[in-house]
Amino acid sequence: MARANLDASDSDLRKGATIAVLSAISYSTAIIFVRYAYRAGISPGTAIFLRFTIASIVLVGFLILTRHWVKLPRSQVIALFLLGFLAYTTLGTTWFVALSTTPAWLVSLTVSIYPLLVSIGSWLFFGDVPDAPRIAALTLVLAGSMALFWRPFEGVALTGVWLMLFNVVVNAFYVLVGQRWTRGVAPGMSAAWMIMGAMVGTFFYALLSGQLSFQFESVGWIWASLFAVVSTVLAIMFLWWSIGLLGPARATIIGALEPFLSILLAVIILKETMSPLQVVGGVLILGGVVLVRINLKK
Repeated sequence: MARANLDASDSDLRKGATIAVLSAISYSTAIIFVRYAYRAGISPGTAIFLRFTIASIVLVGFLILTRHWVKLPRSQVIALFLLGFLAYTTLGTTWFVALSTTPAWLVSLTVSIYPLLVSIGSWLFFGDVPDAPRIAALTLVLAGSMALFWRPFEGVALTGVWLMLFNVVVNAFYVLVGQRWTRGVAPGMSAAWMIMGAMVGTFFYALLSGQLSFQFESVGWIWASLFAVVSTVLAIMFLWWSIGLLGPARATIIGALEPFLSILLAVIILKETMSPLQVVGGVLILGGVVLVRINLKK
């Protein structure tokens, strides 16, 4: 298991890389959909609950109608459900709260650190030894992080920054641990059980935090549905499909395209701005992940 996917065929690498890019594109749209959902009056707690509820209905319905729903061993179902309950609930709530207090571009740049954490974890736990390009990329990312977080940001709640740093650590752990329970399972089935677990977890979060409310503009249902289908169902299915073909380190490094696309969307559509120092930090971080991406072992 430790050496899985390290000697994948060229066709698997190409297919996996394409799927990883599709996952990154799907995830990157979340910044836009959730911001418009907020503007429609949806609270963070309700938004995250609707995300996984709508996603569960759509994905399970699709699998049943297309006869792709299959019965999994009980132990695997429980593991996938709990993985979604614990990981996605934590990831979703920290991301939503951070995004409600922190600029979208900063949330995206913080997420860009995550692929390198996965690379380190793959090296320590699965024997995927980093080569020179990965080490150089890690240096660039650390330098970029220093530039990005060199001093407090004016008008930015640092609570959101700390929440996102915690988010990326949990996310890396989730991807590394999740391999065991998703191996050999169709991406749609593994995603379905994890999303249902997240639905239950986010329901309790929204309820206990007093944020569960459906008193918002009707257009909010459109943004919530787009967020659920594009940024959740498609994104998660593509992610685990690519991990099955490439392994976690390769898949998440290619997936580092996500923060770059999110930043572009935040600047172009949401009209957010970045300071020169923060631009330098972002360029260094993105340069690091690109360096690893173009030097993947064949």
